[in-house]
Amino acid sequence: MPQTVPRQAFGFFVEEMEGEYLLYRLGGHKAIHLNDTASVIWKLCDGVRTLQEIIDLLKNQYPGSETAIAADVREAVKLLLGEGALLDTTALNPTSGGPNAATEESR
Repeated sequence: MPQTVPRQAFGFFVEEMEGEYLLYRLGGHKAIHLNDTASVIWKLCDGVRTLQEIIDLLKNQYPGSETAIAADVREAVKLLLGEGALLDTTALNPTSGGPNAATEESR
């Protein structure tokens, strides 16, 4: 079963100003405000960790908030995907043919 592996899209960067985090797209005219939690989530979206691994990592760092963390991570990733700031790099189950299965079929 595929798992979401979010990664930062090229051309976006975070700037911290007076304790606030703003996510900019190079050449764009729009900034996305990130709260502290969203900023941490953004940094963890490295194209290696699955969405579940990010949730588990934060659950371990903030025990007692497991339910809220899972919902916050899913919502933040969904919003950042919608803004184009994150890309969904899906990790395929090894029995499904691997990450190049679709590429191989189209050749």
